[in-house]
Amino acid sequence: MFSSICIQKRIFYTHRFVNNSYLYESSLFILQNALFRSGYRSLSSDCLNNFSTGASPETVVKDKSEKIEKVKALFRNYGFNDTHISSIAKMLPTVFLCDPQKILSPKLDFLHSIGVLKTDIPKTIVSNPSFLGRSLEKQIIPCYNFLKSVPLSDKEILMMINRNARILGANVEMVASNVEVLRQYGVPPSSISFLISRHPSAVQRDNEKFKKCLDEVTRMGFNPLNTVFVLAVDVLCTTSKLTWDLKFDVFRRFGLSDDEILLAFRLHPSCMHLSQNKIARGMNFFVNEMKREPASVIRTPAVLFYSMEKRIIPWCRVIVRLVQKGFLKHNYQLMSFLKYTEEDFLSKFVHLYKDDLPELMDIYNQGMVCGDSICLDPTVLG
Repeated sequence: MFSSICIQKRIFYTHRFVNNSYLYESSLFILQNALFRSGYRSLSSDCLNNFSTGASPETVVKDKSEKIEKVKALFRNYGFNDTHISSIAKMLPTVFLCDPQKILSPKLDFLHSIGVLKTDIPKTIVSNPSFLGRSLEKQIIPCYNFLKSVPLSDKEILMMINRNARILGANVEMVASNVEVLRQYGVPPSSISFLISRHPSAVQRDNEKFKKCLDEVTRMGFNPLNTVFVLAVDVLCTTSKLTWDLKFDVFRRFGLSDDEILLAFRLHPSCMHLSQNKIARGMNFFVNEMKREPASVIRTPAVLFYSMEKRIIPWCRVIVRLVQKGFLKHNYQLMSFLKYTEEDFLSKFVHLYKDDLPELMDIYNQGMVCGDSICLDPTVLG
């Protein structure tokens, strides 16, 4: 199982480790080392000899296999199971060439020392195996110290690490330079902390590109004093022009003008992080099924974020029936009911009317499986 996972395209990825003995490994050498369990014996002697430095093929394979087993044993000591180990092998097979005690163990211990629960370490590493390829002294610790100086609380830093440990391998000088630019634009410390802790990819951009994004956000009319400013910065920093234009085109297909789309972006910048399919499905449902004007939908862009199957369709089916039976006004605002938790929605719109409309619960449940159709006549909504 383990070796089969290693035989992936990523197996040919050459990773640069900090330890001098791992500065460079040829792609084929990495492949040979990865096939340590079942597949390596099928490699020809000529092939193996290309990798060795005078030792016999059997000795090369044995030495590397023993090293890999030691790395696996170390992972298991830290609570990693076979699934975790296989995932790491698929994403970063070269990690199994590391010295487990000198290279890997100190990094895992560091995570624990800053507050990552030992039970959470496997999940953190599996989500970002590249963390293990970073230098503890030159990258990880300096980056952690910088985050503390922003300042970010221990809770915020742990949240970042658990979500994406890659931040600890960020280019500290680049991030620091971008943070300084944010300060020059008048962005308050709370918004800077928010951007780094929730959207760290945005500040890991080339300084010149980062400045251009800030200039564009400012030109669009965002106020640096408001948190929405850094949300817009995140979107522009992490969205290519092609993707931006394609999403604009999706909105345009529903008859929306560029000004109307930009208004939605100013109200809720993250709407441009939604996939093209998510935008299209949401707009199609609200416009064609719920008979809403496109402009009215986009004035509350948050409605596009909800799950179609779990919230939008079943909840709208209930509201349509309540309107049809005269229990709600036809101009009921979408956001006024979609914002509720499921418990509150059921209490206010299903259980409250169960005596008059006992079919509401069935309508609600059926809405989760009826596809992108309201399955009821919504024309009374006007």
